[in-house]
Amino acid sequence: MSTYASLRLNGFYLVREKEAEEIVLVQPIMETTSCYLLLHHDDEETTFWRKKVDQLAEIIEELTDEQLAEYENLFDEDEDEWDND
Repeated sequence: MSTYASLRLNGFYLVREKEAEEIVLVQPIMETTSCYLLLHHDDEETTFWRKKVDQLAEIIEELTDEQLAEYENLFDEDEDEWDND
């Protein structure tokens, strides 16, 4: 199993924390000696702390710059639609 220590600061990762859970997009935004502060990208962005030694069921992939731009573009369009209503 992978751990949070495998992630790099400011990267965007598709991960599964536990085997039966859904895939989520996380971004380590702050690092201490033992922990990461993670930004969870969902309907609302939330933050949470995880120890670097905590296990992840799976690190599926790190998003490329192109994939990240495409992801952000999807949600920018959604926000624009809501602003026009």
